[in-house]
Amino acid sequence: MENKTSGTILIVDDLRTNRMVMKKALENENYTFIEASNGQEAIDLAMQHQPTMIIMDGLMPVMDGFEAVRALRTLEAFKRTPILMISSLSDESSKLKAIECGVNDFITKPFEKMELILRCRSYMEIAKTNSKYILSTKDPYTHMPNQIALRQTLDARKETSILLLRIDHYHSVDAFYGETYARMLEKQFVKYLTEYFRSLDLTVLCYHTGPGEFVIMFDDFHRDMGHIDLHQFCNMLHEHIQAYEIELDKFSYDVSATICFASGKENLYEDASFALDWVIERKMTYVIMNEVIDKLKEETKANIEKVHMVKKAIEEDRIIPYFQPIYDNKLGEITKYETLVRLVSEEGKIISPFFFLDAAKNGNYYLQITVTMLEKVFTIFQYVDAEVTLNLSYVDIVSEKVRQKLLQLLKEHPDTAKRVTLELLEDEEVEDDDILEAFIREVRKYGVKIAIDDFGSGYSNFQRIMKMNPDFVKIDGSIIKHLTEDKKSEILTQAINTFSHSLGIKTIAEFVSDEAIFRKVQEMGIDYAQGYFIAEPHDKLVTLKSHPSLFHQKLLESVEED
Repeated sequence: MENKTSGTILIVDDLRTNRMVMKKALENENYTFIEASNGQEAIDLAMQHQPTMIIMDGLMPVMDGFEAVRALRTLEAFKRTPILMISSLSDESSKLKAIECGVNDFITKPFEKMELILRCRSYMEIAKTNSKYILSTKDPYTHMPNQIALRQTLDARKETSILLLRIDHYHSVDAFYGETYARMLEKQFVKYLTEYFRSLDLTVLCYHTGPGEFVIMFDDFHRDMGHIDLHQFCNMLHEHIQAYEIELDKFSYDVSATICFASGKENLYEDASFALDWVIERKMTYVIMNEVIDKLKEETKANIEKVHMVKKAIEEDRIIPYFQPIYDNKLGEITKYETLVRLVSEEGKIISPFFFLDAAKNGNYYLQITVTMLEKVFTIFQYVDAEVTLNLSYVDIVSEKVRQKLLQLLKEHPDTAKRVTLELLEDEEVEDDDILEAFIREVRKYGVKIAIDDFGSGYSNFQRIMKMNPDFVKIDGSIIKHLTEDKKSEILTQAINTFSHSLGIKTIAEFVSDEAIFRKVQEMGIDYAQGYFIAEPHDKLVTLKSHPSLFHQKLLESVEED
């Protein structure tokens, strides 16, 4: 059985003979050795192998030992690595220079064998103590300092500047190519970043803070780069990264990253992460955190207040249904009502879902609102002989909680079920048509009708109509509101109406806001009209005689004349 190594020593000396003498002196200590012939080679090998200890010569070509030690000490991974300098320089100024650069100890050539052995043993013990700290502050794959190390460094600094970078689509690389290639990508990306900032003569610390995420901390960015515009700097870095091709074993990968530049002290990493999430969501390439963070925090505070408002409204039963009449153009009367959710504020103000539904989704109260609406609508319409439509999103449909509640209510109220139309929202969230089609088949067993809401919007397609075979298609309001002034809207509306009728599907025009649009809708043969010209949403079920809209007044006047 082989003995376990006592540690790895990187020996750096331009003379091969000197390296052999040091290895011979330490041959019984069970160390593993790595060799470098100059300071630049030492840095590259140190980053690759992470030695336990470094023995560094002073005078070497390409890059001398003093400069190499200074460069290594700027890297967080080597701040605690013991470095012993062995040099023919014996003057006091050289020793002081070595210590100033970051050397732990200095031995003058020619050295005593036992002195070298004892010094190495001592520093290896120090390295073991350091390793306990390093293990908790180092990424196990890239061996770079991690988020813990970053926070400790930030806490120790008064103020600093950082770049937070996330490799675009990193998780896709991990899923498609596998963990091995994802780790290779990270290591190559780190190497690229280090070389890039070194080429700019910038002293930086590099941290691996998460999967595909890195932080570059500058020694003094404004001193070194204060002459350059931050937007120009970030844009230049982004373009440089995009132009870089990483070799991953047998293939190349065109890497890109999203960037956040941030300056400050308190919560710097947290604020930069917040800003980076924001810019990624908007598919931008970079952001200057200090320019947006105050606004983002204000929006976050407002969103938290909205979530609290929704939570309290649910607890106090202040989520209520409003009803908007749907007018049958052929029968000339209101035959159904669309149910719309409203929130009653603590002051009694009626709040539209536009102002709280996104907050409800972010606070995980959205499905609870749907269940509340289902319960209240079925309670009301068991006593009202009219048809009712209910809006359901894909999120509702895939929710076991919502599905079970709906099926329960359909079973308990079979007469009401036959008068229910479910309006399925046409949006980008639909991921599995099979789930949607299975849901439709299930609810149709109870006599429920199906409508596609907002048809004609960005995510609609005629193929889905044929697959879902709905009873109604509601033509999107963004088309209807321009019906009398835009020929393209008229042509699109006519196409949807003609196509739907050819399949035996009835059509509903929403956003009918004035008489001209209403008359145009009737003229085109659309089956139903809905909008503020017919009636605004109300907490009461309005009829033609009870609602004082201009539309109702005109209809009543025409009835009286007859």
